[in-house]
Amino acid sequence: MQTIEVSRSGRIPAPIDHVWAVVSDASRVPDWFSFADRTEVRSGSGPGELRTQHGRWGRRRSEIDQEIVEYEPPRLLVWKHTAERLDGKPTSSYATSSVFRIELAAVGEETDVRLCTVQLPRHAFAALLMRAMSRREFGRRMEESLARLTGAVD
Repeated sequence: MQTIEVSRSGRIPAPIDHVWAVVSDASRVPDWFSFADRTEVRSGSGPGELRTQHGRWGRRRSEIDQEIVEYEPPRLLVWKHTAERLDGKPTSSYATSSVFRIELAAVGEETDVRLCTVQLPRHAFAALLMRAMSRREFGRRMEESLARLTGAVD
């Protein structure tokens, strides 16, 4: 099965260390990440950190358990989804794996930011739905996140 990848990039008018301070701090996630109302750290820090991200997907409350799988300050933060719930109930996920990447690159006193989600559909029908619906929504929310990140960086 072919993966579904959605990414968006932008330039933030702030040094990479300032951007990293915002994107790597779970308590700051709601300031910029349009998928999250809050994020709680359940255990650990850096690689292996376990988080739960609370937000909304449409009209439903969403919870995504995450594990930080790559952590390279100040340029890379990657988490994988370990569980997903809508309105408190486990979802029948369309993907067998879901990974989200935040990549930063210094460009003088500014920072290039790339947000990327990579999902492996569970079956062909899931791939069709994800291509048709999720791509558009993920792209829109990533663009919103990049715009909010500019305002969230001190």
